[in-house]
Amino acid sequence: MKYLILSLSLAVLFGACCKDHSDIIPGQNFIPNEILQEIEANGQTIYGGFNPPDLEGKYFMSPPILISSNFQDTYLPGHQFVDACLEFYDFNPNDLTLKVRLLEGNLLEGDGFGSFISGQGNNFTVYVKIDAEDTKGHKLLQTEVYSGTLEQGGIRNLQRSLFMIDDKGDPNGEYIENGQGRLVEDGDGFSEKI
Repeated sequence: MKYLILSLSLAVLFGACCKDHSDIIPGQNFIPNEILQEIEANGQTIYGGFNPPDLEGKYFMSPPILISSNFQDTYLPGHQFVDACLEFYDFNPNDLTLKVRLLEGNLLEGDGFGSFISGQGNNFTVYVKIDAEDTKGHKLLQTEVYSGTLEQGGIRNLQRSLFMIDDKGDPNGEYIENGQGRLVEDGDGFSEKI
């Protein structure tokens, strides 16, 4: 069985500051255009623009519901995953960077991810670069993409995609293929700020 969400030790590389923002939107420079197109084709909304909202804070995604997968997934649309707490912090409006922390159930999936944000007004898209290494020493590159609309008290229509960018050959046949992933949305349409 191929695994999409990894319980790994994650090492994140932080992107360099960009003065002209030309390589930030859309998808940042670490997501190839063909994979960004797969993410969008799978249903993820992408908001462009250079004036995103300040998302600083913690948000509760409940219930996270699988909307679609672009591969032969063992989970069907409608599958409910464990609730997630998502935190955005260290927002820098000058270079459109911020950090992301994700807590799913009682497991800390990632802490201090480096990421970029695009958007306009209250609409945003956050692109997270995940350089991972599994317990066998195999490295791979994934991305998480979050989109939604910031409102009073939380985020409306929060989406979360997790896609493989480069499985580095997948020598043990354990992962999904490059360009494959899942889209999950908050099932009640609103992720409360906590």
